[in-house]
Amino acid sequence: MTGKFAGLAIAAVIAALALVNVALYDTPVDITPVASGKGHDGGPTSVAGSLQFPEAGDFSETFQRPLFTPTRRKFVPPPVAPPPPVEVAVAPVEQPPAPPPPEAAPAVAPSLLGIAIHGGAAKALLRVAGSGTAVWYGNGETVDGWTVSAIDKDQAVLERDGKVARIPLYPPWKNVAPTPNAPEL
Repeated sequence: MTGKFAGLAIAAVIAALALVNVALYDTPVDITPVASGKGHDGGPTSVAGSLQFPEAGDFSETFQRPLFTPTRRKFVPPPVAPPPPVEVAVAPVEQPPAPPPPEAAPAVAPSLLGIAIHGGAAKALLRVAGSGTAVWYGNGETVDGWTVSAIDKDQAVLERDGKVARIPLYPPWKNVAPTPNAPEL
């Protein structure tokens, strides 16, 4: 008898839940915005469809400290050193003789970054000192005052004012003698 009673109780609970479900299905739901002047936190509500954020406060202290440093201390620039004292000459100072004008500094040849040989025509990829870009040059072309006179598979030859610069594509290997105490593998 207990089994029959338990079955009837379960059936009654299911029937009651079905009736509650049907009653809720027929009930209209009001989805209009809240009409009162206050929101859930007691502050004024915003217009329907827009967001209103709470006051963020002053983050100046947060912005003054570096974010990714372990100590997160406020940045303090180093103190500025006072200018060195200036000596005042009492007697007229003789001017030393003017140094002779310096000779023109030797021209630095461009650096060789690459060589391309296609169908007998050779080009060298050269970068002028102080420049971030490189340009392809062929035989007879001029780069920064240097004339490309020859391009081989592993070097370029440049001429300027009677000077010849052979620029290797790969730096020469330096054979270093092994130290006597170094263990052999």
